[in-house]
Amino acid sequence: MKRMNKGMTNNRGAIVFALAAMLMMSSANMANAYPDGPPDGDRHGQRMAEQLNLSDQQRQQVKQIRSENRESGKSIHEAMRQNRDAMHALNPGSRDYRAEVAKLADEKAELVKQMEMHRGESRAQVYAILTPEQREKEATLRSNFRKGGKEKGKWGGRDGRRGPDDRRCNK
Repeated sequence: MKRMNKGMTNNRGAIVFALAAMLMMSSANMANAYPDGPPDGDRHGQRMAEQLNLSDQQRQQVKQIRSENRESGKSIHEAMRQNRDAMHALNPGSRDYRAEVAKLADEKAELVKQMEMHRGESRAQVYAILTPEQREKEATLRSNFRKGGKEKGKWGGRDGRRGPDDRRCNK
């Protein structure tokens, strides 16, 4: 009976470790996102401005909002990086490993919540400067983007993005 319980404990530890590893890998992209903006400039902002036909004043306001929010988001990005590094540094053989993983996972959850709140606030600020017609257009564009829009498949993959399902990535 003792042997069976020990095996179950080992399995539980393996499951916790696997879940922690998946959490780290799935969130690595967000933690490694460009805190200073994309390297090729603000393509998304430019495309949005063109599609919504923003005035010069609106473009400037959006640029200012994004700049301010990028600066305030850097601390969250840095905290996420530190959390990820701490998770990587854990020793799975230590006695308090599970407790440390749980603690770091809780911290990560709070950081993800902060990041989403930050993004939501930024989006609300941009939304506030749009005209009613631009808001309708933005909602339509967002809906089409989520469905794949007209450009579905343009970049490869199932949802229009390159990834594991895109055979070109495996060559």
